[in-house]
Amino acid sequence: MKNEKGITLVALIVIIIVLLILAGISITMLTGDNGLLAKVQDAKEKTEQAKTNERLDLLKQEELIDEVLNGVNVEKVTDNKPGELEKENENTFIINSIEDLVFFAYDVTNGNNYEGKTVKLGTSLDFNSTKSYVDPLRTDYGKYGYDGELKTLLTTKEGFIPIGVGNDEVGENSFSGIFYGQNNKIINLYINNNKDIKLGLFSVNYGMVKDLYLVDIDIKRKDENSYSTGGIAGQNRENAEINNCYITGKINIDGSDAVGGIVGHNMGTIKNCKNKANITLDNNINKNVVRVAGICATNSGNIEDCYNSGNITVKIKNILEEITPILIGGIAGHTSKSVIGSCNLGNINANIDCLGSAVLETQVGGISGSVAKNTVLQNNYNKGNLNINVNRGQLYLGGIVGKTIDTYFYIIRSNYNVGRLDGTCNEKEYIGGIAAIYKSVDNSYYLNQNDFTNVGKGAGEIKTEEEMKSDNFLRLLNNGENIWKRDTNNINNGYPILYWQ
Repeated sequence: MKNEKGITLVALIVIIIVLLILAGISITMLTGDNGLLAKVQDAKEKTEQAKTNERLDLLKQEELIDEVLNGVNVEKVTDNKPGELEKENENTFIINSIEDLVFFAYDVTNGNNYEGKTVKLGTSLDFNSTKSYVDPLRTDYGKYGYDGELKTLLTTKEGFIPIGVGNDEVGENSFSGIFYGQNNKIINLYINNNKDIKLGLFSVNYGMVKDLYLVDIDIKRKDENSYSTGGIAGQNRENAEINNCYITGKINIDGSDAVGGIVGHNMGTIKNCKNKANITLDNNINKNVVRVAGICATNSGNIEDCYNSGNITVKIKNILEEITPILIGGIAGHTSKSVIGSCNLGNINANIDCLGSAVLETQVGGISGSVAKNTVLQNNYNKGNLNINVNRGQLYLGGIVGKTIDTYFYIIRSNYNVGRLDGTCNEKEYIGGIAAIYKSVDNSYYLNQNDFTNVGKGAGEIKTEEEMKSDNFLRLLNNGENIWKRDTNNINNGYPILYWQ
């Protein structure tokens, strides 16, 4: 019996040892470098990478088709440190990728205003193209406000987060340096933002933005608390400048009270800028002021040598609780300083249907909807057609400026209008070839194509098409200067053009 028990115990020990050996072998097979678990993890990673590669290949094929159809093509970016601006020297930085642009926006917003610094756009960037990203599918940019795949978030939902803070009144969190586009393009910029008070590529600009092209922008907002919206910047501050910038695409707004193709509110200088973006304001909420324009909605600075060919569409239907001016212009909605050497070719269409007991004034001009005292409107022309329908209140419609006030001092000189003016108002309407009601303008002319039957017809002098295309008319406009020239290349249907065109 003892011998049998001893044998059984030994056998049990042997079995346990064998099982432990087998378990060790199994664990090794599962957990080693060549183990089953490692192989499963490796297979999973390879599968995920294959899916990522497949998605990238599909995106590239879609982009190739888009490039062929739309003619938009950018070079593949080269950026060894995406999200970190390359230094040209101690005071000059280069943006080489979308990741760099995202970091730059975050950096300014969080207190680095780049005062005394220059930031260059090193290459054209397309938000819709994988070639403009080092990694379009990266998901590690949560701290910059993009919690998910970067390219997807930049082109959908809220889109790009603007550069700087929208309510910055002191410049601590707004760009204050020089942003030099080097004639490169930012393509397919998409912003769908209801948070920032002032909104554009830059929320507020305290510095200089120059030689930058924004192509096929898409800016949207719906917010009754919004203030200023523009393609380049929501607001351009005193002593700030926007020079040689070009915009195409669309801006669609519901609720903003100051919308411009280049800037919402200008307090500084806008020079040599062109807007081809179409602007739509569809306002069904109460606002006591609405201002819309091709270049700048509210201009308390200087606009020089600018061009608008974007169409402006305004639809307003609400109940007015306060006195409400609606100010619309091809270049500026309202001007309190100067618009010089600029032209509007864009059409303006507005339908305004408002109820309530408050006073409604609609002021529309080919160059500026309204002007304040000491304003200068000089050497401008309008070729856009203005079609305005208002259900109540007073309509002031002019080929150059809508409403002026006789007791104010202005300089309205050497302008002309060849755009057609069609305006109706159920109560009172004032329509003039140059200005709606102001009679005393200097050396300004309009094409005899409207039946002006009110006081506005006294502002400016009527000319025929043949007269306006003559050498004598060119001499009248120039008045001893060399601002105007003949349209030798027929870019303006034979009418005089400005020296820079």
